[in-house]
Amino acid sequence: MAREVNQFLSRVFAQRRKDGRTDLEAVESALRATLHQAGAAALTELLKFEAPAAEQRQLPCRCGHHAQYQELRSKPILTIVGPVRVSRPYYLCAPCGAGQFPVDAELDIENTEFSPGVRRMQALVGQQAPFDHGREQLKVLAGLEVTTKSVERTAEAIGADIAQREQEEIQKALQLGLPAVAGEPIPILYVQMDGTGVPVVKKETVGRQGKTEDQPAHS
Repeated sequence: MAREVNQFLSRVFAQRRKDGRTDLEAVESALRATLHQAGAAALTELLKFEAPAAEQRQLPCRCGHHAQYQELRSKPILTIVGPVRVSRPYYLCAPCGAGQFPVDAELDIENTEFSPGVRRMQALVGQQAPFDHGREQLKVLAGLEVTTKSVERTAEAIGADIAQREQEEIQKALQLGLPAVAGEPIPILYVQMDGTGVPVVKKETVGRQGKTEDQPAHS
């Protein structure tokens, strides 16, 4: 990473000597891109998993048999520092044909090409603005290139997951033992609401004294 930063600074100082000025926005954007590239390279190295030891080359399968280690396979992942590749063991169950990537479950990247950090960003921008605007926000604020559809799908998937968890909590609460009701039941329950502070249009307060002396009513 130090080498990339030194190369970047050399280019910046060379440009300053050439035209005598510094474009701060261009410099900071380029520096962010440089740091992202260095971070992505480091993360790619970190995500190179080794083949399992001989005693770890089979895993239980849901069909009741065992999946056997086959090879190392890689796939691209977009992270908050940019695109990386993760190389991990692949297991296959011969009887049922189901494949497994245990590392994907460990890293929370099963059936997705976005890291947990990027998915969180997509959900955040997706809930606050139109999906295409969210895509533009990720590009400007984080330097990440994603599609409008990916922002939409991620935001909706996370929203559905949150709703499911809320329903599970509600069901747990409904199953709790509630205390027995003591005393006689209330035949009629009165509810009162103070609506005197509801804003209205001016014509509806004509001739009405306001709460402050010599001031017209506003509600």
